[in-house]
Amino acid sequence: MSAESPSPRTVGPSDGDLDLPALGATLWRKKWRILGPTILVALITLLVVEVITPTYLSESRIFVEGQDNVYLRPDADRDTGERTVDQEAVTSQAQIILSRDLASEVINKLKLGERPEFDPTLTGVSPITAVLGSLGIVKDPLSMTPEERVLTAYYDRLTVTPVDKSRVIDIDFRSQDPELAAKVANAIAEGYLVRQREAKQEQAKSAGQW
Repeated sequence: MSAESPSPRTVGPSDGDLDLPALGATLWRKKWRILGPTILVALITLLVVEVITPTYLSESRIFVEGQDNVYLRPDADRDTGERTVDQEAVTSQAQIILSRDLASEVINKLKLGERPEFDPTLTGVSPITAVLGSLGIVKDPLSMTPEERVLTAYYDRLTVTPVDKSRVIDIDFRSQDPELAAKVANAIAEGYLVRQREAKQEQAKSAGQW
């Protein structure tokens, strides 16, 4: 009996060799499954960098005094040193701080309209902002007047919060420039205090006439 010799067989990639051409073809066919998420993440990152820039926060605090004049109060209340907190009155004073009149005064005083941070059209609207504006995601700066652009940027950066159960109002302002953030917060507080002094002078004048 004679032994049969083993028949020859073809050695392929399954035997441990890497079939690079086949692997390359497979990757090429599925390239968008791989590149798609990468491109999407890159676009989102670019959008965040473009729209969200580092900002600095500055805070001022205002103590709201009572608006009534002691000489116009009843005799029984004139010697009373303590007064209850009128939260509605404090809230109304916060609305004065948010008034467009005071905003325009601060904007003109610090020349905010000359800064690209408050008027992006000064340096040209970025393509991403233009696309977002056309999609309605953000307001298109080119469709607004210069005054509207500056006021919108001003109010986007301003937060006015009455402190609960007190006569204190917090004024927070954000800016890309930390020095400017402090200047704007202080200018808002100063503008409000000037109006308070003028109101007291009017009250004193009315009391003198009365």
